Parts: sequence; C-alpha cells; structure tokens
Amino acid sequence: MRTWGDITLRFPTADPSTGAPGLELLPTAFAHRAQPPRSRIDEPAARHHPDTGPARSVEPLASAARAGDPLHEPFAGARTLRRSATESALRLRSQQTDDDNAVTTELATGDGLALVHRITRHDGFVRIRTTAVNEGDQPLTLDLLTSFTLTGITPFAADDAPAPGRLVVHRIRSAWSAEARPVSDPVERLGLERPYVNIGTVAERFGCAGSMPAAGWMPFVAVEDTEAGVIWGAQLAAGGPWQLELIRGRDGLAISGGPADRDLGGGRIVLGPGESYEAPEAVVSVVQGGLDELCARLTAAQSGHPRPGLERGLPIQFNEYATTWGNPTHDRVLALADRLQGTGVRYFTVDCGWFSDPGSNWWSSHGDWEPSTVRFPGGLAATARALRERGFVPGLWWEPETTGELSKAYADPEPHVHRDGAPVHVSARRFLDLRRPEVTEPLLDRMAAVLKDFGYLKIDYNANLVAEGAVVREVTAASQDFIRALSARLPHLVIENCSGGGHRISPAYAALTAVSSGSDAFEAREAPVIAANLQRVLLPRQSLVWATVRAEDTESDLVYKLAAGFLGRLCLSGDPDLLDEAGWQRVTEALTLYQRAAPVIDAGISHHSGTRPADAMRNPTGWQSVLRVSADGTQALAVLHAFADPGGSPTVDLPPGHWTVSGALGSPLSVAGTRLRWQSPQPWSGAVALLSC
Repeated sequence: MRTWGDITLRFPTADPSTGAPGLELLPTAFAHRAQPPRSRIDEPAARHHPDTGPARSVEPLASAARAGDPLHEPFAGARTLRRSATESALRLRSQQTDDDNAVTTELATGDGLALVHRITRHDGFVRIRTTAVNEGDQPLTLDLLTSFTLTGITPFAADDAPAPGRLVVHRIRSAWSAEARPVSDPVERLGLERPYVNIGTVAERFGCAGSMPAAGWMPFVAVEDTEAGVIWGAQLAAGGPWQLELIRGRDGLAISGGPADRDLGGGRIVLGPGESYEAPEAVVSVVQGGLDELCARLTAAQSGHPRPGLERGLPIQFNEYATTWGNPTHDRVLALADRLQGTGVRYFTVDCGWFSDPGSNWWSSHGDWEPSTVRFPGGLAATARALRERGFVPGLWWEPETTGELSKAYADPEPHVHRDGAPVHVSARRFLDLRRPEVTEPLLDRMAAVLKDFGYLKIDYNANLVAEGAVVREVTAASQDFIRALSARLPHLVIENCSGGGHRISPAYAALTAVSSGSDAFEAREAPVIAANLQRVLLPRQSLVWATVRAEDTESDLVYKLAAGFLGRLCLSGDPDLLDEAGWQRVTEALTLYQRAAPVIDAGISHHSGTRPADAMRNPTGWQSVLRVSADGTQALAVLHAFADPGGSPTVDLPPGHWTVSGALGSPLSVAGTRLRWQSPQPWSGAVALLSC
C-alpha cells in the first residue's frame, strides 16, 4: 500500500504463484473503511455447486492477448479479449518505487513478452503508461494491450455490492452537434451483475474504431459507489482507435482501457524482436464525492499543457463562418473588423472558402491551398496585415489532412491512404497518408509560407477515416506528429483543434493545441447544454463556444447565446454589423464582462446543478446552472440557462462566504446568504453573474 496525498494505492495479488498484482485506488480518508473480501459465495443458489474458487477476482494491472491465444472462459469470446492465455502467463518480474513519486511494475510471460506499467503521482490524480516489449527473437502480434486496469470496485463492500443501483457507470456519448451527452447506467442495466457462481465473465466494451476519437463516445469512464459516496474514473489520451472496458466475473468490477483491440477496432500491434509499443496514457483518479469532483481532477491533468503567450487573458475570438458560410472576402472581413474594433475581440479568423472562387463548393475544393484572387485580390497577406493594423490577431482555417474531390491534389491517388487497393473516400474527400515524409514536408512548407502572416490557425477535420486498425492507429499518430512539426516551425501560432466541431476532443489533441472547437452548434438551442457538458472532459479555457448573433435576435435571444460563451472560450459570429444600437450595446456589455470573468474561466472548479434532465439535449426542459469557483475561492462565475418550462425561480448554492454580484448579464440575479436566486426566468433565456467574496 502507498499513500500519495488523498489517494491511496493498493496492489492486491490473487494468485501467489504468479505474483501479478492488480491496482486499487481509494480515497485516503476512506481507506480504513475498505472491507476484506468474502472468501466464498454463501448464497443458497451457489451452496451446492462445485467449488470454483474465491469469490473475488483480481485483474492484473496490465494485460495483453496475443494472436492465437486460447481464451480460458467459455462465454467471454466476442465480449472481451481479457482472460487470455497470455494474461494467465504474466508473472511479476519486479516492482520499484521512485522517490515515492512513481511505481514501475514489470510483468513478463517468460517467452518473449514483457509489459512495463508505470504509474506516476500528481495532485489529485495519477498518470498510467504501459509499454509492451518484445524480448524474444521472433515477431509477436498483440490483439489486446491495456493502458491501465483498476480492479476491486468496490472495496467498500465485502460482497458484490448487490443493492440495485449502488454501482453506477458514467459514460459520455458524442455526435455531431450533440457532443458530450452524459449517460449514467446502473450496472444492472448494463448486464454487469456477477453470475450466481464463479463461472462466466460479463463485459461491456465501447470505444472508437476510426480517426475521430470522440465519434460515438468520448474516451472517458467512471464508476460510482453511491452508498460509499466514492467515484473512480479515467480519461484516455487517445488520438485514434481506443476502447474502454468494464469486466466482471466475480465480486469485484474492473475498468480498463487502451488502444482498440482486434475485435473492436481491427487493430493488431506487431512487434519485431527488440521493438516496443507504448499504449495511450490514462489519467485516473478516485474521490470522495460525485461526478463534478471527479471530472475536476481528470481535467486538471490538462492544465499543465504549454500555452502560447497570446493566450493570456483568454482572448475573445470572432470567426466569420456563421457570417459568410464559406464565402469570405477581403472587403467583408474588414467591414466586420471595423465594427469589432475596441470591443475586446482579439482573434479574427477567416474560415473556410478562402481558397475557392465564388460559386464553387469549398467543401470539396480544398487541397491545393491557393488563395482565391477573386475573394482576396491583394492576397491573404494583405488581409492579415489589415487585420493587424486594426488591432486583431489574424486567424485562418485549414483542413490539411484531407483533399477535396474538386482539387488537383485529390486526383493523384498515390499520396493518400488506401484500403483494399483504392484510396479511402469519405464525404467528397480523401485522406493524405501523413506517415510519409514526402507527403508531409511539402504540406508543411506550404502551410508555413501562408501562415507566417497569421497568428491563429483553425485545423479542421471533417471525415472519419476507417481502414485497417493498425493503419488508422499509425495515421492518427502521424496526425499528432504533424501538429507538433507545424508548431515547431511556427512557434508563435495559436492552434485550434476542430473536427466537424468536437469529434477530436481528447486529451491527446488538447495537449497539442491551445483551443478545441466544442461543437458546430453555431446557434442551436442546445449550445449551452453542450458547452456545460463539455466541462466534464475539457478545461473551459480550451473549449470554444460559438455565440452567433443575428439582426432579428431579441434581447433575450442575445443574452441566451452570449451567456453560453461564458461556459468556455467565447467565439462571436453572425451579424454584429447588422445589429441595432440596443443589440450591439448588449453584445459589447457581454464582451466586457467576459474579460473580467476570464480568470475564473481560466482556473477554477465547476459545479453543475438544475432541473434539466441529463439526457435532454435537442429539446431541453427545466433549467441548468454551472457555478465556477476560482482556485482561491474569492470569485465565482454563475452561468444559468432556462429552457422550455423552466418553472419557479432557480436557486444556486454558493460556497460559504459573504458573496456579492460584481457584474451581471441578463435578468437580475440576487444573493441571499449563500444562495443565488434567479427570479422567474422566461423560457429560453440566460443570465450570468460574476460574484466576489
């Protein structure tokens, strides 16, 4: 057992003959409440059944399966690649502690495969990396490799925690303009109750097989013991195919994850003699509390990423996409810039279409990257220079990893990713094979030449590459290397990660880019719901939220949209130059308040409340609140939205202290003691309060 601050680690061993340990995490303050597991099942249904061993299993902290492995349980096939002959053959080789800040465990099969599992200490969470090493003289093929495994959930029950609803699994679904939808299921609903005797394995495996790591699910899982008030969770830094898995054969539930296995993602890892492969890093934590507290710990792992100097103060952005819809021109850009001068907007991004002439289709024209001389007669550099003269940091959209079918670059099949002998084609585009220097170097040269005049880059990615699992894994790894190479060439550049909105929201891309596009819900009713949900997996300071204002918007419409921007990085779009003076004044008031609120958005802890049903996104009812409290506890930012049938007067609990409203947007909010009250909000309205203590 090791205690690292408020997290205690235990390494139980089920079979002394192998010595292969599992890994358990407990809140240190609760560690004394852990229960010794029962030794046998004493239920009537099992009493006369032949003895099948202890009631609780220990899953090894690292696992693998090799090609051709026998599976040891009759009903595990097609549900999991755990329980393999390779897993059974793993033996403990060594376990070492480095200055009480890391534990390195080596497991080996004795016939050439070694797994090196390293867990490192951080404030409120741990990082886990697992590396597979081929120590033999022949190639080996892995069908499964785990990044991490937590066993023994829940240690606060001596049995299988049979009370219905005691163990709840939290996951996050995601789709285009419906990102980060939380889904909570009791283990009973997922079929994860233990069998009545020690026969069989039940498992729930989910993940991503393509190049969009947040298409379908986000790489996140949590399990809550609602009776003990403890929750465990993990985020995978997956840039390509990944999986998370819940598995149970006996009393203890286990969660694990890593690259997508052969069954889920078609991925096989082939290692030649002496070669190694490191699985995606997992950030793992446990906390006495609920989902808000857990997610604050997991996203805190992203706070140490490098930040360009321009990012100080969380600059507000204007992106003209929801203004011109892919038809930017030099004159229109500057007219908008003139309207926005002096408002606090810092980044001005020219979005897609700059490379296509009017009347052509930008969606399928990209790939040659020649600026349109019709749209920009003086060239893009002249537009960028004019934006800088007006006080803006000019930004530019680019989709570098694909080519549109109307481009000359598309016509040559050779530099693209192939499947079954032909280039992969999805939604009017092909995918460049970024594994090849002869493909990446000319592209980097072209981007560097154009972007030297810009300070902000929006990288988009609008189709999901599905091919052989190993190919997708390698291409997505090359995608991340490409961003690193571009950053090295243009270190001044602030880079936004976009993928049709939020299809690449993952710690892997958050570590490489300053900002992530949360969603393409440009002016949809669900925009504040998505923005609030995204705080579970992404730091608000990196989560770009659109606020698209229209000339026909009422004051209530404007506040509803602008308030959503306070849930992340405010990105203004739409028709600011067409608003009347009252509407424009409301916008400028919001931008001023946002600048004051930026320190709380930048560094704080969020608390979610309200009556909106958790799964309601497209047509929400009730109301929601996100209260973000600064790290020192002296400031707070409350962002509230009322949907259909909000009912009553919402109240939000504040931390202890004497709170006052120091700035507000929308209908008045009042403080009484430690409660913030919103008086009878109208449907589809919003409000913001900046509070001081």
